[in-house]
Amino acid sequence: MKNLLIIFIYLLSFIFKLTIEYDPLITLDPSKSVYYQEKYFRFLANNYENIKQGDYWTNFNDEKAIGFQASKDFGSFLFVKDWSIYSFKLTKIMFRPFCSYKTQNGENEMEYDAELLLYHTIDNNYFPPGKRVYLGINFLIISVPFKKTDFMDPSSDKLLEFLNLEIYKNTFENNHNLKIGPYKPIKLYQMIQHQPQYLFEATDFSSNEKTLYLIFSQYHNINQRDYELLNYVYNDVFNFGEFDPILDYENIIVYRNFQNPDELKSRLTLMAYNNQNYFKLKWIILIIIYFILI
Repeated sequence: MKNLLIIFIYLLSFIFKLTIEYDPLITLDPSKSVYYQEKYFRFLANNYENIKQGDYWTNFNDEKAIGFQASKDFGSFLFVKDWSIYSFKLTKIMFRPFCSYKTQNGENEMEYDAELLLYHTIDNNYFPPGKRVYLGINFLIISVPFKKTDFMDPSSDKLLEFLNLEIYKNTFENNHNLKIGPYKPIKLYQMIQHQPQYLFEATDFSSNEKTLYLIFSQYHNINQRDYELLNYVYNDVFNFGEFDPILDYENIIVYRNFQNPDELKSRLTLMAYNNQNYFKLKWIILIIIYFILI
């Protein structure tokens, strides 16, 4: 009965077109981006903590997003820019059922359907080796794009399923005070790794502050069911509506960190957020080796 109700809701959203269509604000084209050594940047390393069962879904009214707010932070990552190293603390993990940019490589254009946003604040207590250069920007957002695919597509991502978004939606509609977290720890450090990236500076609408945007070239698939669920929570439960998340986007300069533009072609990536199966396999292999040795 529960599954029939979910299917009925999705059919209604399709029939009455509850999904809002968003137009990307920015086109990321590697042939029109800038690369030179003085402005080189790199995602160096991260020590992100897991999204644990004690972390709970919340809505961010100022940012118009849903996700997770750290009580302190979710760890940090080291970022290299202009030959200097900076540490940024991850404070918010957010989702939106649209993406503020699209990519284009020659005649190949790709639009994305959802976006994972990792909001960071600079750690002014981090002192890198060598000369310390003042960055002048306090915020950095890492964006990971998602593309919608079929419900049964094996390449579709299970992130929202692991995070219990469906349970959050059902409980929030009945009781706003109940707290819902993931049913499996999510290992962010496995997902956010160095790869060809874009970088630009713009003003984030929620803070009205200059912010660095780090855009990954690899995208994830989100199945139709999870996308409709995210869209329903976003637009129907919280009624965030349509807006421009990035201000002054018309005058930005986009940088890339790979000299060859072909390296920034959009590529699907598959990532395991929970390596429970890995540890099971590891123990099986160890047991087999043990019996062989004895």
